[in-house]
Amino acid sequence: MNTRLHGVTSLGIAGIATVIATVMLFQQSWMLGLGYLMALVVAGGGVIYADCAKCPCRTHCGHILPGKLAVMLTNRKTEPYTPIEFAVIGGLVVILIGLPLLWLWRSPLLLGVFVILNAVAGIQIRTVLCRACDNTYCPGNSRYSTKN
Repeated sequence: MNTRLHGVTSLGIAGIATVIATVMLFQQSWMLGLGYLMALVVAGGGVIYADCAKCPCRTHCGHILPGKLAVMLTNRKTEPYTPIEFAVIGGLVVILIGLPLLWLWRSPLLLGVFVILNAVAGIQIRTVLCRACDNTYCPGNSRYSTKN
């Protein structure tokens, strides 16, 4: 199975959802739009630092760009994630996906598209990329063990 194709398409699908959310937020207020763009940069960088940088697959990541950025920008050791890192990663995902929901509910069509696109990307990541990944420190991996 071609994990790079699935990695790029899942990021692309999530990217389209993010563009939809960003445009909607800018329509509400340029401050909301700008704030969300800044949150995207911070949260995206945080996910790369907290998750991707410790992943043993970062050099051959199916998502390609996050893995390359993790290799270029960090020098973190591959080791089990701490509960704090799991909490940070979860919080950052809530910012990336959950924050726009506060405004997208005003447009049921855009809300539906946003949710469906993120769900498709998440399913693709979970069913294809996680299965091919060797990161036994990740709870998304079927070979995950809390004994790591």
